[in-house]
Amino acid sequence: MSKEPKDFRGVSLKRELVEQVEEFIKENPQYKNIADFVHEAVRVRMEDIKKITPTPKNKLPRFEHFNIGPDGARIIDRQLKKIADVYFKFEGIYCDLDKTSSCEHIDFALTVPKIQDIIRKRRREGWKLPDI
Repeated sequence: MSKEPKDFRGVSLKRELVEQVEEFIKENPQYKNIADFVHEAVRVRMEDIKKITPTPKNKLPRFEHFNIGPDGARIIDRQLKKIADVYFKFEGIYCDLDKTSSCEHIDFALTVPKIQDIIRKRRREGWKLPDI
């Protein structure tokens, strides 16, 4: 008999909806699994209907990555309310928002394990990317 942690509770969803979410997750790797997607969706909806307000405990971080690929990542900057596209190029790393190769969006991107893995791989291929 499995014992759930006290901080979590299970819910049931219709199979058709779960299958649609699974397909969405395959195309949007910023979500690790169905639970990750559902947690985010519920939190956003609750904020929308003003049933919860961001507090230090559930406040979203300033930066968040999504759409990571072999040639770059998108970084949400909630303070600026903009998206920074960080590109990995043979000659180095570049932030399209700040038009530079050195900024806080790049600094954040370099802390993300998935991005670090891509950069390490590209460096082994001879790309001139930051040493991590």
